[in-house]
Amino acid sequence: MTVIGVSLFMKHCHGFSSRNTVAAKYSRFATASSLEATSTSSGKGKLLVLGGTGFLGQCICRRALLEGYQVTSVSRRGIPPPEKSGGDTISTATASSSSQPLSGSNYIDYRRGDARQPDTVTKILQEGGYIGVVHCIGLLFDDASGLGAYNRLVSGSGSIPDENSSYDSITRVSAFNAIDAAIEYAKSQQSSANDSKRRLPFVFTSAAEAGWPDVAGGPQIEQFLAPDWLRRYLAAKRAVEERLTSKDTTLSLRPVIVRPSLIYSLDRPASYLPVGAFFVGNRLGLPFVDRPVTVQSLANAVVRSLSREEVEGVLRYPDIDALNQ
Repeated sequence: MTVIGVSLFMKHCHGFSSRNTVAAKYSRFATASSLEATSTSSGKGKLLVLGGTGFLGQCICRRALLEGYQVTSVSRRGIPPPEKSGGDTISTATASSSSQPLSGSNYIDYRRGDARQPDTVTKILQEGGYIGVVHCIGLLFDDASGLGAYNRLVSGSGSIPDENSSYDSITRVSAFNAIDAAIEYAKSQQSSANDSKRRLPFVFTSAAEAGWPDVAGGPQIEQFLAPDWLRRYLAAKRAVEERLTSKDTTLSLRPVIVRPSLIYSLDRPASYLPVGAFFVGNRLGLPFVDRPVTVQSLANAVVRSLSREEVEGVLRYPDIDALNQ
């Protein structure tokens, strides 16, 4: 099995698209007919999902909606790509950038914005009512890799990075901006509630390969087999993990770091080959190959981690499985 060749194929966490170059935000509200009938009340509060129009982000938004959260999605695309066939029927209502989200939990508030800009997340959190932040912005091939055009093939949402899209800017910078904004928001909530121990959950989507230094064979795989673009990809992920778990951050935020291997969905046959290879490698006991997870189970684990105070730190596939029990 060629581990490096497929090690990050189908990491569908993309919230950026070159089709929208304007950073100005707008709101668009969407609800799926099947969600209207089953979603519960909005008493759980508001959830901010960064990269909510990507493959994983869309699933997290829908799962959170079903669990009773009000959901705000932020991405450069603004709205999800049209569904090719089947699925839920989407109805929409557009509003100016100054309008407030519709009431009730049947709507996902889609915003167009660039999380690489320092004030994007800050302005949204200042609206109040948010109980958690999820960061699932990312891309497999950045512009410097020379493979950027292939993102259309490996991205579950068909996104393509712009010329300024690097692993550092899309992953590290956007996450650091979100962490800074979340810390300030959490401090204000702690102050108003007179509860210094109340922490805001912040979920970051990392990668199983970010843990290679801690498993047998991982350091050798990374040093001798990993291409330069993969090492830069992992460096950005690790920088965010380190920042999110630092002592000053954890005073205000409860860090939840999900480290999935390949993310797949049974309705996407193109992923079967690399996913099958990883299943085999994991069953053979290769310590540097984690078992793939479905996008549905990962999204469910992310949403469930928000309300479980005991969930903190790095979550690998067994932990993701446990949250789905």
